[in-house]
Amino acid sequence: MDQAVKKEGRIKTVLWNVIASGLSADDDIDRLRKHLLLNAIMLVGMLFLFTLAVLAIFQDDYVLSIVDLVIFLFLAYLLHLLRKTKNHQWVGFAGTVITGIFYLFLVVHGGPQKPTYLWSLTYPLIAYYLLGKRTGTIMAMALLSLACLCFALGGRADFFPLYDINLIIRFTAVYLTIVLMALIMEIVRERVQNRLKASKSDLEDVFLTVQENSEELARTNRQLQTEIDERKRVEHALRQSENFLDNIIESIQDGISVLDPDLTIRYTNRVMREWYQQNQPLVGKKCHECYHHQSAPCPDCPSLRCLQSGKTERSTVPGLPGSPVEWIELYSFPIVDKGTGAITGVVEFVRDITSQRRLEEQLAHAQKMEAVGTLAGGVAHDLNNILSGIVSYPELLLMDLPADSPLREPIETIQTSGQKAATIVQDLLTLARRGVSIKEVVDLNAIVTAFLNAPECAKIKEFHPGIRLETDFQPDLLNIAGSPFHLSKTIMNLISNAAEAMPAAGVVTLTTRSVYLDRPLSAYEMIPQGEYAVLEVSDAGAGISPEDLHRIFEPFYTKKTMGRSGTGLGMAVVWGTMKDLGGYIDVRSTPGRGTQFRLYFPVTRKAPAQPQVSVSIENYLGNEKVLVVDDVKEQRDIASAMLAKLGYTVSTVPSGEAAVEYMAANRADLLILDMVMDPGIDGLEAYREILKTAPGQKAIIASGFSETDRVKEAQHLGAGSYIRKPYTLEKIGLAVRTELDR
Repeated sequence: MDQAVKKEGRIKTVLWNVIASGLSADDDIDRLRKHLLLNAIMLVGMLFLFTLAVLAIFQDDYVLSIVDLVIFLFLAYLLHLLRKTKNHQWVGFAGTVITGIFYLFLVVHGGPQKPTYLWSLTYPLIAYYLLGKRTGTIMAMALLSLACLCFALGGRADFFPLYDINLIIRFTAVYLTIVLMALIMEIVRERVQNRLKASKSDLEDVFLTVQENSEELARTNRQLQTEIDERKRVEHALRQSENFLDNIIESIQDGISVLDPDLTIRYTNRVMREWYQQNQPLVGKKCHECYHHQSAPCPDCPSLRCLQSGKTERSTVPGLPGSPVEWIELYSFPIVDKGTGAITGVVEFVRDITSQRRLEEQLAHAQKMEAVGTLAGGVAHDLNNILSGIVSYPELLLMDLPADSPLREPIETIQTSGQKAATIVQDLLTLARRGVSIKEVVDLNAIVTAFLNAPECAKIKEFHPGIRLETDFQPDLLNIAGSPFHLSKTIMNLISNAAEAMPAAGVVTLTTRSVYLDRPLSAYEMIPQGEYAVLEVSDAGAGISPEDLHRIFEPFYTKKTMGRSGTGLGMAVVWGTMKDLGGYIDVRSTPGRGTQFRLYFPVTRKAPAQPQVSVSIENYLGNEKVLVVDDVKEQRDIASAMLAKLGYTVSTVPSGEAAVEYMAANRADLLILDMVMDPGIDGLEAYREILKTAPGQKAIIASGFSETDRVKEAQHLGAGSYIRKPYTLEKIGLAVRTELDR
């Protein structure tokens, strides 16, 4: 270790001797500066000159190479001479002159095509640093004069290159600027050096005075040091105690705020500073001003009650608008002076209950939707049975009427009205979360595009001629699983609402994106982590007030004129559809600026199925025997009439028990089982009993609701396809024919 230190010391000594020409570190500072600067300039110059000489040889510029080597040798000689004579004035002058001649050569030899003339811009710095302000000015201006002479002779003699006048002007301006800067720096250096010399003399006098008083100061210092050590010991103990308490308070994940009796904030912990960072600093302000933006104390303030009663008080209050903390639970504890028993302040313990409140609101909303949905489902089921005749019988009547019959138009009107009523029933079933049929893989972009080209969209545009629809689709959007009918219904409701929010004119933008949430997203509702296809429908309309925002998905809650602008089910249908598809909704709205609805659909990696082609009626005719099982007489009559029209022999029974009894004594090629029959056994139980006496019996399931677990269980037992009421001739005919041919 000692040898390494000694070796390092020897290396430092050798390097110092080289750059300081053998001068000691205690020598005159100006002389030492000149030697160090001269040695540094010459060593660096020799390195560059040698490198440039070699480079010039490779570039076939032998003249420049020879000049570089000559200057290199001359600098080496000056380096030796400076070390030998220690005469930095003569060596500095000679080096400055040779450098000037070399720079002048570069101006003449290089010409404007080579940048070598730019080296001359460093000459003022070298001249001033080595020769001082007077001689340096003379040498710097001499080089500029000679350079200008070369510029003037450019083109008149073969040896002098021609420089552009703009280049000459810029070069001269830059050179003079450098001269002026170097001169100012040299003047400042000389003045600073003179002041340093004067200060050195003053310091020497002061040093003598200080030295005389040092013994007295030493004695005083020892005495003070003893007192300081004692004070440090006390302060250290106090600081440890304070840090211990502070660490405990700062580690608490709830907010803590200490108030004076006039509600002025005296202290806050880290959590409070983070929650209300936009109002920093908090200390010194009134709590109601800082935390609630109110000029007076809050009504029923728990801290005021605590100051008056001397007891712990509790309250739930809203957070600061715009803060992530929307609701807080506040406990106020009195600070009691142990000596006097007086209340000297309040400690507020603040807990963020925003997530808890949101969950409570979501639970209440879900319970409300479930209750309304149950009611809507029951009503829709009864209406579905009633409407079956209005939707299905006109189709049978139209098949028997001639094309020119005067009854055709009124019957078609009845059929259209029934279909419209059935659409409302479907909305009620969606609201009840019983209406989404078997899901299929779909392209969300294609669903949106199809709706934009549909008559329903054209009708919206007709009602709102000032509205323009714009799209921004992600081309490679991931597929989703859903019902095209209900997805189109959802898109229609969102576009219709957006258009009505801009009665004069505006743009409704539909955007699709594939997104991945790497963590749950706290939005209008909590959206779990995962992959989603997102549909955003945004407008720049009137917006939704915060009071209305949490109620927009409630059935029949609307700000429109009931019966004219809608049924009040539009947004409820959107909510029900998203819940049935396992999706989520985020709503962002600013009154006066617009609203954005974002629908998050879980994605699937499956490809969409090929579209079905309409089948001719001849393909589902037959003559087999079919048993229709339904507890509603109208449904039995409709199914029987349609199947008879297609050539089948049809029998009907009103209950599951009657079906079991019928099949025990008779045979049927196919059963059509209503899944929901009340009272008595349902379609699943009836099918299970029939299979005991007729194994392998073919059947299809019919219902006004969506496919349920009991439908799937019946299919697992052997039942075929599932069809939803109301019946159409093609739907029931294809289902029967497919199952019989299976």
